[in-house]
Amino acid sequence: MGIQAAYTLVDEATLDRLVASAPEELGAALEALEAGGAPTVYLDKLWDGLHFLLTGESADVPIAGDPLSEAVVGVHVFEAEDYVGCTEHDELSAVVAALEAVDLPAALADARFESFSAADVYPRIWSGDPGALRAELAEAFGVLLDVHRAALAGGQHVVVSIL
Repeated sequence: MGIQAAYTLVDEATLDRLVASAPEELGAALEALEAGGAPTVYLDKLWDGLHFLLTGESADVPIAGDPLSEAVVGVHVFEAEDYVGCTEHDELSAVVAALEAVDLPAALADARFESFSAADVYPRIWSGDPGALRAELAEAFGVLLDVHRAALAGGQHVVVSIL
């Protein structure tokens, strides 16, 4: 199994507990939340490809102030052993609006997967069937948009973990 991104919806008290967690305990705290039933969705391995599709940059280079970058990696980064970020509820409307403004069919049609490979975008699958890659990215985009809409509608925050 490769590196995947998980998006977990949390309330204010839970976010406060996560923020107060020691960096070495954050991963276990997120696993416990998920095991306890916290709503969590996965982008599987396509988080970096989706970031590149939306921003032209790998997620290795998050773009502060860019709501499309922040949709994938979060607005705030935790001090942790693995990557953990979050987007607070009051920041979600800008992220959702930016995602809703994306012309996904045009972005997918314009995608040149050799540029994904040249940029060393994870995972290294970009020489595969372009139609299948576009379909996978479209599905991942839908998941990303849905989780942010759900958090906004539910008054929750989104915690992103990339492990």
